[in-house]
Amino acid sequence: LKIMSGVYVPAVLNNRTWPDSVKKDFIGQMHKFMAFLTELTFQAKGNTVLYIPTEEIGDPAVACKEKDLVQRLESTLIHWTRQIKEVVNHQDNSELGEDAGPLAEIDFWRSRSIDLSGIRSQLDHQGVAAIVSVLEQAKSSYLDPFLSLSNLIQREAVSAEDNLRFLSSLEVPCQKLTTAE
Repeated sequence: LKIMSGVYVPAVLNNRTWPDSVKKDFIGQMHKFMAFLTELTFQAKGNTVLYIPTEEIGDPAVACKEKDLVQRLESTLIHWTRQIKEVVNHQDNSELGEDAGPLAEIDFWRSRSIDLSGIRSQLDHQGVAAIVSVLEQAKSSYLDPFLSLSNLIQREAVSAEDNLRFLSSLEVPCQKLTTAE
């Protein structure tokens, strides 16, 4: 991921020898690949990371008129929407099992709180705001579902933090019960 984002992506973006049609298509495919690579790399660590493409956006009023750029940004937004939906729908902690106990529940809410807070901070990133601004100007139909999910993430993050705060008060007594003979 580091080599791709540090070496290959800048090399492709700065290449001036390719015909525009080839370059635009290749950049679109490269961003899709980078989004999946980023997702898989961090998913293995239990984190959700949104890939923010390095696009020269500039003025959103001008950028929204570039059809290819808008399509690439919409593709990124669709990927983010899918990622966020998966996290929001993962609230079902049924994988813990019926007899997992309160410590497993606390761990679940700790992990969920960290993940949702991480997504919330990523949504505040300047690159995300720039993409949203361009797609607002372009009147993208993909923007409303994304913005709804963004608001949901804000609420879910607060809810997860509240659940964790409550359950954390039970952690020490539960640990003592687990080690009791």
